[in-house]
Amino acid sequence: MESSVQQIPVKLSLEEIQALLEMVENQLFRMKFIDSKMPGHKANPEKQLAATAAVNTLQEAFRKAKGFKTKGAA
Repeated sequence: MESSVQQIPVKLSLEEIQALLEMVENQLFRMKFIDSKMPGHKANPEKQLAATAAVNTLQEAFRKAKGFKTKGAA
């Protein structure tokens, strides 16, 4: 990511992360596969990349909190 992107630390419970993941995964699916077929849809690849990165970050945090080995784990 670019160095000008500001990161904000946030503390969430496992239940909150799980609820957010469910919602954002559904929305990301919609963004990728449903919205693109709607008349007048304007693609926004930067927004889709940012959304995908956010989902991946939440998934990684959730897996780590649940005790699963993550990509960053040695």
